[in-house]
Amino acid sequence: PISIGRFAPTLATHRSISDCLVMTEIPTTPDDKKLMEKTWSEEFDVLLTLGSDIYVYIFSQMPICKRLFPWVIKYEDEGVDWKKTQEFKDQALRFVQVIDTVVWGILDGDKSGQYLYEVGQRHVQYASRGFKPSFWDVFLDAMHHAQDQRIPKMTTLSQQEKTKAKQIWHDVAAYIIKHMKMGFFDGVKGTDKYAEK
Repeated sequence: PISIGRFAPTLATHRSISDCLVMTEIPTTPDDKKLMEKTWSEEFDVLLTLGSDIYVYIFSQMPICKRLFPWVIKYEDEGVDWKKTQEFKDQALRFVQVIDTVVWGILDGDKSGQYLYEVGQRHVQYASRGFKPSFWDVFLDAMHHAQDQRIPKMTTLSQQEKTKAKQIWHDVAAYIIKHMKMGFFDGVKGTDKYAEK
């Protein structure tokens, strides 16, 4: 468990743990899994664009999140477009790697819960930079927004498939954030449900 000292009371009371216990459905039927896989891509440019869209949305909706990435502030102070920097591209790709892991975990029988929980636990260390529980919600909104922009451009899908794909990706995003939140809130309390007893 990670100790965060003086941050624990503030973080623990900011958002109820019950917020992360909402039932979240992930694709379970063969057709839904097939559509999820069909609308996912492992092409570098596609992943970079998706990750970039997610972070641009986050920073535009909640500029305070930039404090988590000191290089963004540094580049802004220097008048440099941080969206074109290697640091930004690396961060964008890091986030979509999480999504990619989840996609293949779902296809392999929902084996991503512990992985996401551990990612959530690791985010406790960013409390000293200003990470707040409410940031999870803007990450969720950002994933919805990015997929909602991407899916309508898929010319190989029917309108019905596009509508269904959007719902699937909204559910996947909610699943990701739910498990990250659980890990985060347990980390704030100094517990880890996957730790060896």
